[in-house]
Amino acid sequence: MSDFLMVIYDSPHWVFIALGGLLLIAELLGTGGYALWSGIAAIVVGLIAWILPLSWPVLWILFSIFTLTSAYIWWVVLKKRDHNQSRKNQINQPQQELIGIKTVVTDAIINGSGRVKIKDGTWSARCDKDLDVGQSVEVISINGLTLNVKPLNHE
Repeated sequence: MSDFLMVIYDSPHWVFIALGGLLLIAELLGTGGYALWSGIAAIVVGLIAWILPLSWPVLWILFSIFTLTSAYIWWVVLKKRDHNQSRKNQINQPQQELIGIKTVVTDAIINGSGRVKIKDGTWSARCDKDLDVGQSVEVISINGLTLNVKPLNHE
């Protein structure tokens, strides 16, 4: 048993690489990102320990610093991404993104009702004016699944 402990004590790089591997395996089991950064930090510390002969306390401090730094950077990235997503998509109202889109009439708007093309589909549209097929319009509001549009003036 003491021989095993001496091997571990003399080979800190294998301890950190094994710890990193175990943390990454735990991440695969579904920890939701909590073990990912610690696992990567452990492997990095293991590689550093392989190259540089550092003491155990220094390696544990490096492991702590790398874990906290990488987790903080990932938190900042996720916060920025979530902020951009929340500004883009209002909760339960993704069709609000359509307001302001300029498009064309695909089925003539007669007596206030017709259809317009958006991306690869068509939407029901309402307008207070009759509009011909191919006329350019802009979405000004949404009522359920019907877009309220106004004609674009080409002057």
